[in-house]
Amino acid sequence: MAEIRALLLIVVMCLLRAPALFAQTTVDADSDPTRSILFSVRPEFYKADNGAWRQLVVARYDRAVVRKRRWFSGKRGMLLRGELPLAAAGASNLPAQAGLGDAYGQVLIVPRLTRRFAYVVGSGLSMPTATDPLLGSGKWIAAPAAAPIWFLGRRGMVYVKLQNFTSFAGDARRPDVNFLLITPTVISSIGRGYWLMADTETRTDWRLDGRTGVKSGLQVGHVLTRRVGVWVKPEIWWGPNRAGQWNLKTGIVWYQ
Repeated sequence: MAEIRALLLIVVMCLLRAPALFAQTTVDADSDPTRSILFSVRPEFYKADNGAWRQLVVARYDRAVVRKRRWFSGKRGMLLRGELPLAAAGASNLPAQAGLGDAYGQVLIVPRLTRRFAYVVGSGLSMPTATDPLLGSGKWIAAPAAAPIWFLGRRGMVYVKLQNFTSFAGDARRPDVNFLLITPTVISSIGRGYWLMADTETRTDWRLDGRTGVKSGLQVGHVLTRRVGVWVKPEIWWGPNRAGQWNLKTGIVWYQ
């Protein structure tokens, strides 16, 4: 029980069961910002406007460090994450390309973790490792993030992730990046070995005078074994200022 309570939260992000490092609930989702996994593979498909599309297979590795607080109750810790995507993309007026996408690294600190509440702060870094301009941004991008998290006992959790992506170096011929993502998320257990995650994400582009688009998604996940889980998540853009049409994401997760 103590292990299971030491884990959850990344979106952030999407899966299942293993010995817990940070979790406060029994929901095994790898979108939990306070939880690390051993390894995951995420095939994803994005459908944009004007015939544009993108496919990714993202490999993710996590490392967690957890310790008890010296002066106060609860735990604190740090989550290290690395992601490397294989990508394919195309558009109606461009030939399709395939290769390596932009790599991503992230460090999140959990300053305080109790049975009912936690918060995480840190930053991500996107690196221009793509093998073709169609597969990446061509920019070095800093992505500071923060999220307050409320645990719902054994039922699940609620959190709101805020993360701003800002380019600071890279190919001068490529457009700069500066946008904010705000993502309220609910994760809930729905039976033995199953969970649901619902989120809505706003994307505010500061380069376009704060133009904001919205997408929502629903993830369904299932624990296959103690160390392996799977999930699927459709997403749809809605309202004005849409940055795409729909996305379909899937994942396989191996837990530590």
